[in-house]
This record gives sequence, structure tokens and C-alpha cells, in this order.
Amino acid sequence: MNTADLIAVSSERPAYPQAKSKWFGKTAGKDKLRLVLSFYSPDGNEVAMPLAAISAYLKRDFPWVEIILKPILIVRDPVQHNPENYARSIAELDPDLIAFSVMSPHWYPMEPYFEILKSMLPGLPICIGGYQAMLSQEQTIENPNVDFICVGDGEYAMGNLVQFLHGRKDGPVDGMWEKLNDGEVFRTEPHQIGDLAALPFPDYDIFERDGSFRDVNTSIFGPKEKVVLPVMTGRGCPYRCTYCCNTPLLDGWKTKKEFLRKYDPEDMVNELIRLRDRYNVGYFEFWDELFLSNLKFVRAFFEIYKEKIGLPFSINSRVEVMNEKFCQSAKEAGCHTIWFGIESGDETYRSTMLGRKMTNQQVIDAAANCKKAGINRLTFNIVGMPLETAENMRQTLELNRRIAPEFFFFFPYIPLRGTPLYDRAKAEGLLLTTKKNLHYLSAANDKQFTLNMKERPELLSAEQYNEICLEMLAFQESNNRLSLDDEVATVEDKSFSMIDDEQKAALASAATEKVADDSVKTFDPAAAGVDQAVASAQKQSGIMAGLRNLFRSP
Repeated sequence: MNTADLIAVSSERPAYPQAKSKWFGKTAGKDKLRLVLSFYSPDGNEVAMPLAAISAYLKRDFPWVEIILKPILIVRDPVQHNPENYARSIAELDPDLIAFSVMSPHWYPMEPYFEILKSMLPGLPICIGGYQAMLSQEQTIENPNVDFICVGDGEYAMGNLVQFLHGRKDGPVDGMWEKLNDGEVFRTEPHQIGDLAALPFPDYDIFERDGSFRDVNTSIFGPKEKVVLPVMTGRGCPYRCTYCCNTPLLDGWKTKKEFLRKYDPEDMVNELIRLRDRYNVGYFEFWDELFLSNLKFVRAFFEIYKEKIGLPFSINSRVEVMNEKFCQSAKEAGCHTIWFGIESGDETYRSTMLGRKMTNQQVIDAAANCKKAGINRLTFNIVGMPLETAENMRQTLELNRRIAPEFFFFFPYIPLRGTPLYDRAKAEGLLLTTKKNLHYLSAANDKQFTLNMKERPELLSAEQYNEICLEMLAFQESNNRLSLDDEVATVEDKSFSMIDDEQKAALASAATEKVADDSVKTFDPAAAGVDQAVASAQKQSGIMAGLRNLFRSP
């Protein structure tokens, strides 16, 4: 029996009407099922860990599935990756299934891609996974171009789907929702995989170019002069921050003790050794939701890592556990940078609105402990949050000025469906129902920052918000100095030059207008809800070229 049969099989549901499925047995009789995996990258990063995990599992257990990665890399080539040209590239591959891992802020920019894909390839089933499908299930399945959504962990669910399409396994597709041919949606429960040892380590081969990572943008904040590889030692976070996607996932997890999952420390280090030698890695970025979710694991892992690997690395931490002893142990193991969230510099707002209970003194002490140990500090901060005041924002800037982290990063709040802070914003009437391109990175090109929610002038006016964001930007430019040891390997802040969603949409629209093919329906950005307000094409082209150079490894 396949492992997928044993995971979270739905109960107390109606009988599955297989005759109403548009897709059962679609690829029956073929030796291979060709699967395209994709994700949307507006920030230059070209690695998606969920897809690496799914690829590894399918390659191990379903060798008759051919896997091709085709991400939407706006920064690398905005013309090649506009909706119509992207769809053409997919058509050339003649796939049997395309599956997207979608983060919630990327949903609206990606909808035009689904539309043109379905128009050009009506016989291609489209599956959506990631946080968007997990937390905004109804919104996702209601899209007329979406056929399946993966509502939980994806490995076994995707295994069920490929077997279903190949006619090897009857429906329903457990772990998925399916849209039937009459528009009805058949729902199953999300998969919750508690034992990571049952899964293979992620497959990085799908991200390669010419057998290496030399021309792959693998890092958010790592040094450009080295091959920086993102890795994860486990899944899950025990905290319930009100703005974070992790909170509704944790609340919905049936067996809470299995939510915090880690690989065996020895097995993890052996895998890192393999990756180091395979790709000539010079730096690891640990992308765990919280690296420190299991301190017993961390202590054991640091000791083995220090002995067997010794490469510099960065981790995501919480100030509550960043005491002198921990920071010193991390440094001895090779820790180069610790990322930690401050989010708001106002203790009361941070505690009552964000669910973050640490004090400002704890933030200051944690930053000092890092500095004393010789570890760089990278802080995350959110601005423009529900009921935030201008004074709250100024306190965020002042706290960061006081600790002077080696890298200060701020980004506008995005209301994420399913999270407690989204519900609070909705209850306060703050949600914008017509604005689809929400800026979640610093829109510094035109020195203009806009709120992603309705303005509350008595708390924070749009003018004040823009003014304080500009002060934060000036602080970034004067403060940020992250480097690797004493080398001249400075890491630039990508929020300085990030193109905003409206500009990207316009660039895609302009490129689409140049494509002439009477046999294919022309993509209509206005009909798809894509905002076409733009700066000049020449300015945009220069921005995109700069971003490509910024992210590219030598």
C-alpha cells in the first residue's frame, strides 16, 4: 500500500462521483506523466523549497513522473515571463499537469497566468498549492481556471493526484479539492505529515542551470561571492503571531505534538555535506520558520555541524532565546547572521496586536549578545499595520537605530486571509477590496510608499506613512553593512530597488502587445484585473537589469 493511502483520509463525506471528474485517467496509457512545477518570484529568488520537497518524493516513489521546473522569474526576464510568453513556453513542453506553489501576496499577480494558460491549453489541469491554497481555500478554488487545490502538506497529495490522472488510483484525490465538470467542488481533508523521516530530503537538481548553481539566484540575504544554498532542518513554529500564516496552520493541526518536526541531526548534517560537495556550497541559509523550535535539536546539530562542516550560515531566531550562551554556541558552530523579528518598536502594540510578548529590553539584550559573539544581526520590521499609529512607526525606527543591526529590513503589512490580524483588520473595516497589487516590499523606485489598508488619518495618515517610510529608507542606506567576514562581500538591500507590482504588470502588458499570433487568444490585462499604471518603459528596463545583476552569483 502506498504511504499516501495512510495519511489523513477524509471521513464522513459523500461518495465521490468519479463519473463527474474531468481528469480521472487523463494520462492512462502513457508511459510517462509530464508534470510542470512552478512558482512566482517577484524578488529574484529562484528556489522554492516546497517544490523541491515534492519533486524529491515523486522521483523516489513515482519514477514514471517526469518533472520539469518552469518558474515565473519576473526579475530575470520580464518579457520572457509575462503571462502570454510564459504560457507559450508551457505549451511547448506539452505537459499533463501543471502545479503552482503560491504565496498569498502573489495570488492576484498570478491570476492572469492561469487565465491565459487555460485559454491556450484547456486540456491542461491546473493545481494550486502553498499558503494561498491552504489558507484561502474558497477564494482559490473559485478561480474558474483552477482545477485542483492542495489544502495541506503536498507530498502525498501530489502522489495521489498523479496516480489519479494516470488511472492508477480511483478518486477522490485525498489531500486535494477537485472542481468537477458541473462546477461542484469535492473536498477532502488536508494532509498533515508528522514524520519527516518518511520523506526524502528536498531535490535541488530541479533548480540547476548547466549542472550547477553558479547562475541561479538562491539567496535572499547571503553573500553574492559564494554559492549560498537555502536549507530547512524541519517544519513548524510553536508561536502564534497574529500576522503569520503559521498561526492558522498550527491551530488546525490535529496532533499538536507532531507540528514541530525536525530531521535527525546526524542525518541532516550528512545531507548538508552531500549538498556542500555536490554544489560547492560556501554558505547555508536555514529557511526554517523558526530554527530554534527545538533547542535539543539545535544543541546536537551545532556540535555535529561544527565538527563536520564548518561553513558560515544564517538562521531565523527569536530574541527570547538569544542569550549569551546560545549566541556564543551559534558563533562557534559557524553562525554568520541571525535574522529576528522586531516587527514593531512599541511594546504594547507588539504584544496586544501582534502576539509578540517580548520587551524592548529583550530585543536590545539579544542584539547585544549577538554583537558580543561576533554574529551579524538582521531585523525584520512591519509597517502600516492595522490600528498602527505614526508614533508606533517612529518607535520601530528608533529601536532599530538604537541597536544598529547590520541589516535593517522593513516591509508593508499584507493582510493574509485566515490570520487573526486579517480578521481584526476586517472587523475594523480596514481591508481594501478593490486594490489587488499589494506592495509587500519597499517601493523605493519613485520614493513613494502607499498603505495596503484604508487610511485612518487620526492614527496614521497616508502622508505620515510615506514620510516615515522615507526616514526608514534613509536609515537603511546609511546603516546596512552586512558582509562576509572581512571580505568586500557586502550584501545590498534589495528593497532599495524593488520594482512594484503595478510596474511589473505594465511591463508584462507592454510585452504582450508586441506578440502577434492570430491562433491564440490575446491576453487582456484589464479584463484580468491587472493595474496598468506605469512609469516609462526605459526606466523599468534599467531597474530590471539592475536587479538581475544584484541577484546573480559570479
